[in-house]
Amino acid sequence: MATEIGRKEIVVAIRNAPAPVVNTSYLADELGVPRERLGDQLRELVADGVLEHTEARGRGHLWWLSAASELAE
Repeated sequence: MATEIGRKEIVVAIRNAPAPVVNTSYLADELGVPRERLGDQLRELVADGVLEHTEARGRGHLWWLSAASELAE
Protein backbone atom coordinates (compact mmCIF):
# COMPACT_ATOMS: atom_id res chain seq x y z
CA MET A 1 0.00 0.00 0.00
CA ALA A 2 1.40 3.42 -0.94
CA THR A 3 2.19 5.76 1.95
CA GLU A 4 1.29 8.98 0.15
CA ILE A 5 -1.35 10.18 -2.24
CA GLY A 6 0.09 12.23 -5.08
CA ARG A 7 0.02 16.02 -4.86
CA LYS A 8 -1.83 16.17 -8.18
CA GLU A 9 -4.52 13.77 -6.91
CA ILE A 10 -5.17 15.99 -3.89
CA VAL A 11 -5.34 19.15 -6.01
CA VAL A 12 -7.71 17.52 -8.51
CA ALA A 13 -9.96 16.23 -5.69
CA ILE A 14 -10.25 19.75 -4.24
CA ARG A 15 -10.69 21.38 -7.64
CA ASN A 16 -13.50 18.93 -8.53
CA ALA A 17 -15.27 19.21 -5.16
CA PRO A 18 -18.81 20.64 -5.10
CA ALA A 19 -17.56 23.51 -2.88
CA PRO A 20 -14.22 25.36 -2.98
CA VAL A 21 -13.45 24.39 0.64
CA VAL A 22 -13.29 20.76 1.77
CA ASN A 23 -12.65 18.98 5.04
CA THR A 24 -10.21 16.15 5.65
CA SER A 25 -12.98 13.53 5.73
CA TYR A 26 -14.21 14.59 2.29
CA LEU A 27 -10.70 14.25 0.86
CA ALA A 28 -10.13 10.89 2.53
CA ASP A 29 -13.41 9.58 1.08
CA GLU A 30 -12.65 10.93 -2.39
CA LEU A 31 -9.13 9.50 -2.38
CA GLY A 32 -10.08 6.21 -0.71
CA VAL A 33 -7.64 6.51 2.21
CA PRO A 34 -7.93 6.92 5.99
CA ARG A 35 -7.95 10.55 7.19
CA GLU A 36 -4.83 9.94 9.25
CA ARG A 37 -2.81 9.27 6.08
CA LEU A 38 -3.50 12.75 4.71
CA GLY A 39 -2.63 15.07 7.61
CA ASP A 40 1.12 15.45 7.16
CA GLN A 41 0.84 15.64 3.40
CA LEU A 42 -1.85 18.31 3.52
CA ARG A 43 0.23 20.40 5.95
CA GLU A 44 3.21 20.02 3.58
CA LEU A 45 1.06 21.36 0.71
CA VAL A 46 0.16 24.35 2.89
CA ALA A 47 3.86 24.97 3.61
CA ASP A 48 4.57 24.78 -0.13
CA GLY A 49 1.86 27.36 -0.88
CA VAL A 50 -0.38 24.95 -2.79
CA LEU A 51 -3.18 24.88 -0.20
CA GLU A 52 -4.63 27.17 2.44
CA HIS A 53 -5.96 25.79 5.72
CA THR A 54 -7.91 26.62 8.84
CA GLU A 55 -9.11 24.64 11.81
CA ALA A 56 -12.80 24.98 12.58
CA ARG A 57 -12.97 24.73 16.37
CA GLY A 58 -13.90 21.21 17.30
CA ARG A 59 -15.11 20.46 13.79
CA GLY A 60 -11.90 19.52 12.03
CA HIS A 61 -9.70 21.05 9.38
CA LEU A 62 -10.73 22.85 6.20
CA TRP A 63 -8.58 22.99 3.06
CA TRP A 64 -8.74 24.97 -0.19
CA LEU A 65 -6.46 25.74 -3.10
CA SER A 66 -4.35 28.85 -2.64
CA ALA A 67 -4.83 31.77 -5.00
CA ALA A 68 -1.25 31.32 -6.21
CA SER A 69 -1.96 27.68 -6.96
CA GLU A 70 -5.11 28.53 -8.91
CA LEU A 71 -3.36 31.29 -10.88
CA ALA A 72 -0.54 28.90 -11.82
CA GLU A 73 -3.01 26.69 -13.66
